Amino acid sequence: MMKVDCTIKNCSIVKPDRIIKAGIAIQHGCIAMIAPDEMLPGAIREIDAGGKYVLPGRIDPHVHVDWPDWDFGEGTVSTTKAAAAGGVTTIINFLSGAESLVNIFQEKKPLVEKHTLVDAALHMGVFTEGQIEEIPKMARLGVPSFKFFLPYRGSEVVPPLVGIDDGIVYTAFEEIAHLGTPAIALVHAENIEIFFKLKARVIREGKDTGIHWEDVRPVPLEVESIRRTAYFSEVTGCPVYIVHLSSREGAEEIRHARAQGVPITSETCPQYLTLTADDVDRVLGKVNPPLRRDRTHNEALWEALEEGTVECIGSDHAPCAKKHKQEFWSATVGFAGIQTALPVLLSEGVNRGRVPITKIAEVCSYNVANTFGLLPNKGLIEVGADADLVIVDLKKKFTVRAGDLYHISDFTPYEGKELTGCPVLTMVRGTVVMENGEITAPPGTGRFVPRFVE
Repeated sequence: MMKVDCTIKNCSIVKPDRIIKAGIAIQHGCIAMIAPDEMLPGAIREIDAGGKYVLPGRIDPHVHVDWPDWDFGEGTVSTTKAAAAGGVTTIINFLSGAESLVNIFQEKKPLVEKHTLVDAALHMGVFTEGQIEEIPKMARLGVPSFKFFLPYRGSEVVPPLVGIDDGIVYTAFEEIAHLGTPAIALVHAENIEIFFKLKARVIREGKDTGIHWEDVRPVPLEVESIRRTAYFSEVTGCPVYIVHLSSREGAEEIRHARAQGVPITSETCPQYLTLTADDVDRVLGKVNPPLRRDRTHNEALWEALEEGTVECIGSDHAPCAKKHKQEFWSATVGFAGIQTALPVLLSEGVNRGRVPITKIAEVCSYNVANTFGLLPNKGLIEVGADADLVIVDLKKKFTVRAGDLYHISDFTPYEGKELTGCPVLTMVRGTVVMENGEITAPPGTGRFVPRFVE
């Protein structure tokens, strides 16, 4: 009998709804068989998982490889190395700018294919009426997801972003609604107008010493914006995806909208599950939406994740360096998170009993694939699917140090934190790209993954 390319034995395979004891045979980059170890065919390479869990590779739907000003190719290499080290096998990266969407895509797609270590799909930011006209073209090119950066207007605009208004959002929603599955609008939901007034008041009254970002971007900014987005979704029929949900009240707003039949999906990030404003330096930890002071938001989001109100996990990987964060008001928002996301979820979620490991397979892989049109090739451990797999060691302890991470940033909000649980092997379409913390494949191993509407 001819040997297959690879087998993984002595493992527990994690599905969204159950765990099975079985082995995996891989041929030509796909899962060829799932069966008891003794029934697997011979293989060119045999991997002994040592009794560990095998998860479907994490799909990170929220990545900014070149934020805020890195070279796109350099950012792609460093980010996707960090992705591989963190058990991520597919990223969905944002492309943004004021020019033609088609031109941006045609410029960046070859760079993605040249530099990415893991598979990569794309979202497009929408800012202008001309770009709205290109939405159907982008869907035909395999990019049917479009982001709306609601709070980046006026003094908060960061190039290449361009300020938008509700008219752009509403008319773009109309266009996306006509496309069909899996076309979707991603929304950063914060009311920037309230922020401007709160910031001006704090500065005018001289109370800005030692304040946190949440003091001028409180929870009501997120809640009001989700409510408005949900209404636009309801009346246009456009499916929407709320990125980086950060608050207890925001989760409640999602529940309410869904109960009214609104086609709304939500994502949160590890930082909003585990960190508060007091856990991180107020300048380095500046991010939109802000980390909250009250830890009850963290626990409420864990509950929302467990019950299904929050369906997806993204990292919002935005690899600012210290040079971008010299002073509180002018500091660029964001921080790196793609490599630490899965270890944080395993350590603070699974090992602390907040969620079962099956939930990680659901919210980090299956739900993301289902939301963004990556099934059946991505997101599940099933025969015929891509062999995108990650072996995790739930008992392995390590201390997070920025110098040990692959991303281009020089700090991490988890600096010095001891975590328990991490990936020890990552495989993209049958190719091992990380083993025991070492990158084992070159840039260009990954592929661009188009997603076409039905």
